[in-house]
Amino acid sequence: MEEKKFLVKIVGIIFDPKTRRILVGKGEGDTKYSFIEDDLDYGLELDKKLKKAALERTGYKIHNLGAVYAENMLQREDKLKIHFLCEATEGKEKPGKDVKELLWVKPSNVEDKLQVKLPTRLQEYLLNLE
Repeated sequence: MEEKKFLVKIVGIIFDPKTRRILVGKGEGDTKYSFIEDDLDYGLELDKKLKKAALERTGYKIHNLGAVYAENMLQREDKLKIHFLCEATEGKEKPGKDVKELLWVKPSNVEDKLQVKLPTRLQEYLLNLE
C-alpha cells in the first residue's frame, strides 16, 4: 500500500491583548494579507518552528498560547492547517523573510484584510478576542 503524505501548515495568529489587534502580513508580490504561516518540517518541534517563523517574518518573539483551530484541507490540497493563538512578547516590528508589510487589525476586520472567508468557528473565535 502506498503511503499518502500531506503538508502541515502552522499558522500564527499574533494577538496584542492591550490593543485587541491581530497582526497580518503581506508577502513580496502578494496582493492580499495573511496570518504568519510556514510549513512544518519533518522532525522539527512545532512550537520551535512557529516561534522561528514569527521572529523571521515579524521581528517579534512570541508566546504560543495554544492551538485554536485545525483546518482539514486533505481532500482537495493534501494539507492540514493548524492555527495557533500567539502573543508578541518582545522585539521590534520588522517585516522580514518574504514579508514586505505588517499591519495590526481589529478581529472584526480580519476577513476584509485577508480577502477570504474564514471558517465559521475560526471567525467566531477571532471576534471573541475583540
